[in-house]
Amino acid sequence: MIPSGFNLFYISYGPCVKAGPELCFDIYGIMLHFYSHSLWLLFLAFAYRYYVMHRNEPSRWSLQLTIFLVYIPSFIMMTALLLDHADPSIVRKMLKSRFPEYKLSGLVITGSVDTTQFAAMFAIIHMTVLSTPITIGIWILRRIIIQKLTYKGVDLTRKTKNLHAQLLKALTLQATIPVFYLLGVIFYFIGQFGMWSHPIIEFSIFTSFLIVPILTPVSSLIYVSPYKRFVLKKVNGKDSKSKIHTSSVITLGV
Repeated sequence: MIPSGFNLFYISYGPCVKAGPELCFDIYGIMLHFYSHSLWLLFLAFAYRYYVMHRNEPSRWSLQLTIFLVYIPSFIMMTALLLDHADPSIVRKMLKSRFPEYKLSGLVITGSVDTTQFAAMFAIIHMTVLSTPITIGIWILRRIIIQKLTYKGVDLTRKTKNLHAQLLKALTLQATIPVFYLLGVIFYFIGQFGMWSHPIIEFSIFTSFLIVPILTPVSSLIYVSPYKRFVLKKVNGKDSKSKIHTSSVITLGV
């Protein structure tokens, strides 16, 4: 991804190059919507933990409705991008004029020639501007949940203390995941405002975003007992249930 002023360019590699620029651009749109939605789901996981600490567990229908509502912004962004195809030849010429030192032969170039249009602007706002309050919300919820778990006025059994210790570790790990997303946002704005244009910055944008949907399920494999037992069983070739003292009631992010 190469942000530059009111232009946004995508450089495509791999199999989509043979399929053409339209497919490459569509893949970018779908991928971006998954990146942004992964952050929303992480926030929802923290909000769910906080909710069940104060009220009864919501019904399955309520959870499904909440997940659907949270998905709407990401879906709108994806749909808008899929319908916003710029002429690849024009995009290539604009990229060449802005970065004449880049060697573009054999590469598929797509993007947005005017980021003030609805599709591009909505995607930028959704992925960059909204990410900051979402991340702050995750950290606030984490702090409140930890304060609740570490309250000294309640006597806990050893098993419950072990569960809480595991949950605290999971909360700490998952609360650091959005930092990588914010790094991607910072790299994006560095290029967008022309502070520094370099391939390292351009590669770092997508790389930082990619870490979020990778680490979130990994944290579940580490701290959710059924998942952890399954992985250990596959690795060790035997059931490791007796070695694990956590409980599957700890619900982590998706």
